[in-house]
Amino acid sequence: MLKKIFAGLFICAATVCAAENSTDDALVPGYEFQNKVIRYDRNQKNCDSLPAGLEKDFACAAAAYYKGSFVKSLAAYKKLIGKDSSLDKSILSRIARSQFEDKQFAKARETLKLGDERFSKDDEWKEFADRIRLDLTLQESGIKPKAKADSIDVFLKNYGDDESVPRLRYKKGVLLEQAHWFKAAKKAYLYVIAHPSEYGDQAWEALRRIRSRSIAETLDEKITYSSRLCAKGFHEECIAIVDSILAQGEAEAPARDTSKIPNLKTSEDSLNWKLAPSSISLKTRISLWENRANAYKRLKKDSLAIGYYEFLIDSVEPRAGWLQSLARLYRANRMDSLAQKIDLFFQEKFRYTMQNADNIWVRAFEQEQKGLYDDAISSYDSLTIRQFKNSPKVKWVQFRIALCYLKQNKIDSAIAHFEKAKSEEYLWSSSGARMFLGDIYLAQGKLEEAKAAYLDCIQDFPVGYYAHRSRIKLIESKLMDSTTVPWLAPRDMSEEETIRWIQTTQAGTSDSSHSVGRYEMVKRLLDLGFAEEAYDVFQFAKKKNQKRLDFLYTYGALFLSYNEIIQGYALARQFQNAIPRRYLADAPRNVMKFLYPKPFYDKVVAAADSSIDPLFVYSVMRQESTFNYLITSPANARGLLQVIPPTAKKLAKAEGISDYHPNLLYNPYMNIRLGVRYLKDLLVEYENDPMYVLANYNAGPKPAKRWQAAGKDIPWDRRAEEISYWETRDYVKRCLGNYWVYSEVWNR
Repeated sequence: MLKKIFAGLFICAATVCAAENSTDDALVPGYEFQNKVIRYDRNQKNCDSLPAGLEKDFACAAAAYYKGSFVKSLAAYKKLIGKDSSLDKSILSRIARSQFEDKQFAKARETLKLGDERFSKDDEWKEFADRIRLDLTLQESGIKPKAKADSIDVFLKNYGDDESVPRLRYKKGVLLEQAHWFKAAKKAYLYVIAHPSEYGDQAWEALRRIRSRSIAETLDEKITYSSRLCAKGFHEECIAIVDSILAQGEAEAPARDTSKIPNLKTSEDSLNWKLAPSSISLKTRISLWENRANAYKRLKKDSLAIGYYEFLIDSVEPRAGWLQSLARLYRANRMDSLAQKIDLFFQEKFRYTMQNADNIWVRAFEQEQKGLYDDAISSYDSLTIRQFKNSPKVKWVQFRIALCYLKQNKIDSAIAHFEKAKSEEYLWSSSGARMFLGDIYLAQGKLEEAKAAYLDCIQDFPVGYYAHRSRIKLIESKLMDSTTVPWLAPRDMSEEETIRWIQTTQAGTSDSSHSVGRYEMVKRLLDLGFAEEAYDVFQFAKKKNQKRLDFLYTYGALFLSYNEIIQGYALARQFQNAIPRRYLADAPRNVMKFLYPKPFYDKVVAAADSSIDPLFVYSVMRQESTFNYLITSPANARGLLQVIPPTAKKLAKAEGISDYHPNLLYNPYMNIRLGVRYLKDLLVEYENDPMYVLANYNAGPKPAKRWQAAGKDIPWDRRAEEISYWETRDYVKRCLGNYWVYSEVWNR
């Protein structure tokens, strides 16, 4: 039944689906997208539609500015100076920037000087002027590259949180490379690589370019480069460079005096004595050996990986990660007795650590899936001691123990532990316990108890995965009909009524900086094309009001309405984390749409065509990136739908995109096109089964296929709980919960 309900929603209106993607806009770099696409479009529409007057003049000037037509914007803003004295600072900054971009450098300096005189005590002007002056320095042909790089350092020292930091750090590397300061350039590029941004790939290419020139490189520089190489996933190269570093360290080491045997106090001392002399510290060599072991593991060369992990564990103080990796490799190669020995050693060595809590959880889950329920219960129960109270795994212990009893049909014990799980502070496990209690009572024919349990689940966490499943069960079991089931009930209210409702849910009073006057000022700046300035005015008030729900909603909804998506949804996330969940069952529809928005709707619908429900795309997007299209994950997944470059390359080929580049994944339109194509392909592959589509999207095809095969004859709700990866199990339920909430908020 559930699959039919879900599959039936994978349609969209033909008239809406006919919307087309804009190829040109999809090729705009992500860091320019907000200006060149969103802000330009908004202001150009105002320029075209507004009647003659000051607002139209500002909109036309802003459209030219954001599009990069600086001759036009310069002329327009010069006519506007003095028309509204409250805007003169912003207008002057636009004039200076337009002059710079039009290469009128001397005039840009004159404008900055004028601004310095008029706004001498204004910190915002000073930061803006310093930014332009830095740009003027960087373009000056008479200044040497090294001096320009030094200027960047001065700016970063004063304004380290500026949004242009990634670009400037990369530019610093370029300048140092041009000056042949290769050691400093490599250091600058390594910094960019270590702090993910859209410049990471360029920095990596530059770093490899410098090394390809056979420029003299110290051993320390080579070691630093190797750590990045190994972390980037170049496993074959990682092994080769580690071997060469270790060989070089031995070649450069002085001969050892063997006439005296030193006092060997630790295992590391003993190892150092046994090994060939090296100029590399033992600590660094251990890190290199670890990188080599990890590389062999990822290359699926298990015997070599096992050998190096065994060497590390036998030679020096064992680390939790090595033991865990070795145990997994032993299990994968059916060396169960050795895996058990490692597990026992791990228990002794890291008894009360979070790593051990994770290790116990994995073992318990494996025992549960093998049907060793008594062993699994014992393992889960060992996590309930106070030393593990901070582990997130503990929040699910009673729930998993209850499932173990349920699988054995030991109903009284299952009920007892689900009741314990209900008292957990963690919403997800307590909500799940309520739903499964309803399932048990339903199977026993205790219809009133089942109905009460399902209703309790819905009331406890109305926007969660388990709440929706409880609603469906109430209908399918005929305990209630669809008209009386407590669906989410967003209330249609005016904006004023919505604000009053929000204010009744919070305590305290707002700071005076949260005023109607400031809000109107921010809105006016947005209307007139001064988005950056609007955000600056907002930031001042945010410092004193960021815990106020009405403040978060008012400004978050405003930014979202102007398609300032990153800023707007960041406030929505703060709002959702602060409001008690029970209020969301019948919250105003405006609030729910604020928490579950549909940005870039035309592009999502166009990419979805008739193959997938756009709301399902949003359910994934919300979970993957929280609508921050410039985000990069530790696994190098990028943009709104967190697509990794290798997958994106294949998708781009399938879509016939010839000018694809990995950095275009930060462009929302390109990311949507490729990410939605991937979801559509997965829907076909998994026959419209959303659970394993999501599992594959998060964890990849091999585990998803394994879970699908294992769950073939298991009821829906049990299948979700049998996904063995902690992150993926949580991800699947969150995305499905998102989808059902989206459907109720926007469609019901």
